[in-house]
Amino acid sequence: SLPEDIPSDPPKVYKDQGWVTWGDWLGTGIIASYLRVYKPFKEARQFVRKLDLKSRTDWGKYCKGQLPDKGFLPEDIPAKPSHVYVDQGWSGMGDWLGTGIVQTQMREYRPFKEAREFVRGLDFKSRTEWKKFCTGKMPEKGSLPEDIPTNPNRTYKEQGWVGFGDWFGTGAVAPHLREYRPFNEAREFAKGLDLKSEAEWIKFCKGEFPEKGSLPDDIPMYPNQTYREKGWKGSGDWLGTGTIAPRLREYKPFKEAREFVKGLDLKSEAEWRKFCTGKLPEKGSLPDDIPATPGNVYKDQGWSSMGDWLGTGTIAHRLREYRTFKEAREFIRTLDLENQAEWRKFCTGKLPEKGSLPDDIPANPGRVYKDQGWSSMGDWLGTGTIAPRLREYRPFKEAREFAKGLDLKTRAEWSNYCKGEMSAKHPLPNDIPKAPQHTYKDKGWVGWPDWLGTNKKKG
Repeated sequence: SLPEDIPSDPPKVYKDQGWVTWGDWLGTGIIASYLRVYKPFKEARQFVRKLDLKSRTDWGKYCKGQLPDKGFLPEDIPAKPSHVYVDQGWSGMGDWLGTGIVQTQMREYRPFKEAREFVRGLDFKSRTEWKKFCTGKMPEKGSLPEDIPTNPNRTYKEQGWVGFGDWFGTGAVAPHLREYRPFNEAREFAKGLDLKSEAEWIKFCKGEFPEKGSLPDDIPMYPNQTYREKGWKGSGDWLGTGTIAPRLREYKPFKEAREFVKGLDLKSEAEWRKFCTGKLPEKGSLPDDIPATPGNVYKDQGWSSMGDWLGTGTIAHRLREYRTFKEAREFIRTLDLENQAEWRKFCTGKLPEKGSLPDDIPANPGRVYKDQGWSSMGDWLGTGTIAPRLREYRPFKEAREFAKGLDLKTRAEWSNYCKGEMSAKHPLPNDIPKAPQHTYKDKGWVGWPDWLGTNKKKG
């Protein structure tokens, strides 16, 4: 095993005392990449070109030793030449390997008009066809010349680019560049289609209702965006169905709406949701002028809670008024609960013999009474148990003396002892921590041999 006077992390310990590299430490001679001295760029490139590698993928395989027929990467040639030679002549992997391939961002492209003229001659109908051509999936059209970009919209952005319709010569205009009909005229067209919903409008726009014709170029597929500030009121108004989007509706005043809802005799928020979604047909349906989310709509108009809205009297936890801390704790201690697990069962009604949790006592007392006297669950229940983080422990030396007296040999035995698995030994006192390495981290802690007393030299 590792001697105690030799560190497991030598770079840290010997950082300023002679440390060089792991290769030096282990005697392998291996030098860390960032410490190596590499060949000058031109010499390294000359060596690499003789390998006759065809791509960046080949280069990666060679560097990993996956092309043994090519030999192995010399230590004075970097696996990442773009990093090492970034300011010493590097211009791309094509130049490095000698393939002649030039990186896209370094190419010189034809002037816009000449490139467009060439592309129009290929008779493409869509951007999909263009992508296939660029990736070699339309061999009958030939291959993309190196001086014509695959992303002409970026390359020619400030040099005449209008859109792919202009690039292909099809005349198609990108939606954001089109000129649309005035709102009223466009809406009249939409109403004439006799569509019943926004979903049907989308289907029509996609050509799924051929009997209704196709969407004219001067009417937008997304009218809510185009006419946002020009008359748009919702899909119901656009299609003529009369349906109004919830955010655009005018609702009843809060008190009138609440009066209606109370008359439904709903018992919970879950029942309210079912009613709103039509799952309680015997109660009727939700009127258009009463919101499904009253808490949002009536936030500043009288809303207090779902219990008030439904008339059940139930008060949301955050709105309840609780007993004072001492009164609540006094009540809880009479329940004779043993631990936090029993407290949770009591709060969720799983200890019916203890009764139920009063409305004015919180299920999360630590949160409610945080600044009103709360110290721990042991104090709350009256068990006297103190949370480890709140305990006051013995000074390090006294605690260590106790630990040494147990005659334990390993950290595993200490762990078993703390779990009570060594009945022959005195139980762990409350003022000695299970994790002394944390508690005494800056108070004398050296290590487990010191804590258990196993580091005593023999003889």
